Amino acid sequence: MRINTAVVEILGVRLALAFPDPDEVGPGAGDTLIRKLQPFFPTMGIMLVTLEYGDERSYATFQSAPFLEALNLDDIFLKEIDLAQPLPDDSDPPF
Repeated sequence: MRINTAVVEILGVRLALAFPDPDEVGPGAGDTLIRKLQPFFPTMGIMLVTLEYGDERSYATFQSAPFLEALNLDDIFLKEIDLAQPLPDDSDPPF
């Protein structure tokens, strides 16, 4: 499974964003996806985001609504992560 991700600073907090299919942005599937992404971003909070027209929402293990409201996508750098590939070693972080 490939997923677009980004590391951003929102409201003074550094977060990892992931942009999965909208059906994965919520409890259950979202929790599973966050667990799969955690090894790639071991020191960051992870927020799942969908920005489909009329369906802008987020899901995280923390209150994500304020971060979604402050999110500016203009200056982010997306990096695709393939969750089927081995984890990167410490010398080559994904960002």
